[in-house]
Amino acid sequence: MRIVLYIIGALILLGAACFAATLVGIPPLWVGIIGAVILGVGIMGAANAGKGTRTDGNSTVINKID
Repeated sequence: MRIVLYIIGALILLGAACFAATLVGIPPLWVGIIGAVILGVGIMGAANAGKGTRTDGNSTVINKID
C-alpha cells in the first residue's frame, strides 16, 4: 500500500512542478528534465518503501542472551 501512495504522491508532485514551471516560463526542455528527475526519485522512493521486514520467521538474532 505504501508503494501506491508513493507513486500517487510523486505523480501529484510531478504535475504540480511541471505546471508551475510552465507558468514561470521555463523552457519545455527543462520542464521535461525536471519531470524526469521527479519521476525517477518517486520510483526510487517507491522501491525503497516496498522493502519490508521478513515475515517468514527466519530472522537472524545477534547477541542472543540465553
